[in-house]
Amino acid sequence: MWAFLDGDFVQEKSRVIQLENRGLTFADGLFEVIRTIEGRILFFEEHFSRMKKSAEFFNIEMRFTPEEVKKSALELIGRNSIEDGELYLELTRGTDPHREHRYPPKDTSSTFFMLALPLRRIDADNWKNGVKLFAYPDLRHKLCEHKTINLLPNVLAKNFAYANGGYEALMYREEDGMKFVTEGGSSNYFLVDNGIFLTPNVDNILPGITRGKVIEIIKKLGHRIIEKRVTVQEFLSAEEVFLVSTVSRVMPVKGIDEVTFKVRGRYTEEVMSAYEELFFSAR
Repeated sequence: MWAFLDGDFVQEKSRVIQLENRGLTFADGLFEVIRTIEGRILFFEEHFSRMKKSAEFFNIEMRFTPEEVKKSALELIGRNSIEDGELYLELTRGTDPHREHRYPPKDTSSTFFMLALPLRRIDADNWKNGVKLFAYPDLRHKLCEHKTINLLPNVLAKNFAYANGGYEALMYREEDGMKFVTEGGSSNYFLVDNGIFLTPNVDNILPGITRGKVIEIIKKLGHRIIEKRVTVQEFLSAEEVFLVSTVSRVMPVKGIDEVTFKVRGRYTEEVMSAYEELFFSAR
């Protein structure tokens, strides 16, 4: 498999990133996962813009323009003969041979690489019959609006769900005895109650690209959507629940812990259909 590293195409197995890279030693970096299909990269501009804004926030140099990255990404997809896949982008602060907590000298070059991978396998039954969620405390830092590579809490949450036979974790933060839903290990959540859609507002959670597209769809369909702090109890009491992400797209939820929901309810079905139309026509 080919990879793209700092302006060159390299063989992924050549292991050309130095061990002292700050992405490895400090998780000092950012990433994006972008869906690709039939040689197209979906919503590339939105993903790249989010990474660039976060890079500016953390003062990490992005040495390539969006045009250069997209051109190289398309070549990478072609080199790896990816028909239906995922494009992974990672940007780190670069290599620091001394492993110093202090930022490296200003002339230190950042590291940027891309992988073009086949789409991970997801059971098609998940979209038909829904998936199970398990509530899990959100153990992350206070920089969740940025897609950093500090993903250990997400890994713990998702593997808790996997160990219990679930698909994803419904992460929450507790405040004054109330449990407020944030997001999943790699998903955003929506619920429907009395025809009104609710989704957790962007308060130390990632503003997901798919989340944004789905909010636009809900509005275009003429439904009311409220972004606010949403409790776990509100989710448990909902009529319909669904999750969204780059890879999962729009996926119905059939249960949270011991509570079950109507699957492929009217509103979820409507949003799924509209997103699929957008998905297969996007460039």
